[in-house]
Formats: sequence, C-alpha cells, structure tokens
Amino acid sequence: MSSDYQYALNEAKRDENIVLSMTSYPQRFESIHLTIKSLMLQTMKPDKFIVWLDDYVTRDQYTEEMIHLEKYGIEYKPRYGDLKPHKKYIYAMQEYPESLIITVDDDLIYAKDLIESLVKTHRKYPKEVCARRVHRITRNAKGNIASYNEWEGEYMLKKTPAHDLFATGVGGVLYPPHCVSDRTFDMDLIMKLSLHQDDIWLKFMEWMAGTKVVWAPSRIPVPQEIKESQGVNLRSENVGRSQNDVCFLNVAKYFEKELDIMKDI
Repeated sequence: MSSDYQYALNEAKRDENIVLSMTSYPQRFESIHLTIKSLMLQTMKPDKFIVWLDDYVTRDQYTEEMIHLEKYGIEYKPRYGDLKPHKKYIYAMQEYPESLIITVDDDLIYAKDLIESLVKTHRKYPKEVCARRVHRITRNAKGNIASYNEWEGEYMLKKTPAHDLFATGVGGVLYPPHCVSDRTFDMDLIMKLSLHQDDIWLKFMEWMAGTKVVWAPSRIPVPQEIKESQGVNLRSENVGRSQNDVCFLNVAKYFEKELDIMKDI
C-alpha cells in the first residue's frame, strides 16, 4: 500500500470503523476538491471516504482534481434515486450499518479536528448523535414548538445529550449504528415530506428511535464556506423562505401518533 494512500485513510485496526460520507452533484465538481482536501488533513483518519452521486452522473463529468484524489482512497459512488441531500447519509447507513457514519457538506472547508472531536464525544456518549453545530428547539408563548428561526442557534450551553438539541449537517455530524428509526430509509416518504430538509427528517427519525443529540465542543462550529462553489445553497433556501417550518409541521403531522417524546421538548 502506498504512503499516499495511507495519508488519506486509516489503516490501523480499531474497534469501530469510521465512514466519512458526503454527496455532491456536477455543479459543485469544480470546487469539491477543496472540501475533500480539507478532510484528507484530519488529525484522525476515516476508514472510508465516500462521495455519493446520482446515477445519471458519468465519469467524464468528473474533474481532473476529482480523479487525481481517487489514488488517495476517495471513492465516488453513483446510486439510483434523486434523494438530494439525503444521499450523504442514507446509502452509508444502509451499506455500513455497524460503522460510525460522519456526514459533511460539499461546499465547505472543515477544521482538521472535525473527526477527532466527534469521535471523542461519541466515546463519552456512544448511543447518541454527536454534532459540531446544534440548535436548541424552543417553544413559543402558546406552548407550541417555535419557528425554526426562533430556536436558539449554535447552542453551546448544554454539554450533555438532550432531545431538544437539533444537529445541523453543515458542521459535521456523527451517527452511531442503529441510532435512527427504520422509517429513515423510506425513500418514497422522504420525497413526499422532506426531500430538501435532511436535518429535519433525521431529527424526527432520531426521536422515533429514542436517540438524543449532543454537542461536540468546537471553537468554530460553522466551517468556512467556499465562495466559488456553484449550485443551490439549501441552507439559505430552507431558512430564508421558511421551508424548514413547512417541512417540520408536515413531518410532525404525519408521525404525530408515534411521537409522544415531542411533548417533553
């Protein structure tokens, strides 16, 4: 095995394998190598590093930089189903069910301690979802769950797992094995209720499995955005147009009989 390959991925035996998982699409290919390179410089290496793509993406659409990075162990895996941001976790969880799945976005530069900080938090709380950036879900004056934009953003005051903490994918999130409901993988339901809001869908799936979220301490919870990155920014679309609220209510209504836990938030 070449030293180059060793530099990108872990080769030492350890108790839990780490799968670093992200998704992308052709409009982002010109800048995706910047994100990938930041993740190749981690103080703790993953055992696999996968970029999931739609099945219509062909190899001739890859950039030279993308192809060059394959020799370091980066894998590009097309899969059937236009699941938008859900591709970054759903196939990894299905294909590597006993591994730690760490998800990241494709238009950011990540700090070199991302994986290490998430795994350290996981070792303290092995059954919970660990996230570098979390919000705290709050209630309004009427006692209902408040609008997404009224939650306590980038919340750092709670250091233990809680059901009212909400993991945001932008910061990097670690999912231990079997931490979400089996309903997570219902692709038809995802498309019906939450196609563009993977964070919200996953929060409901965590609630249904009884899984809490815990903040993984970090000095910089929001990674640096790549300014030249192309394509739709779902974060601004969902928050700016209140699509998160629409999605949250739709999913809550669909699963209301299965979500007694929401009463305790």
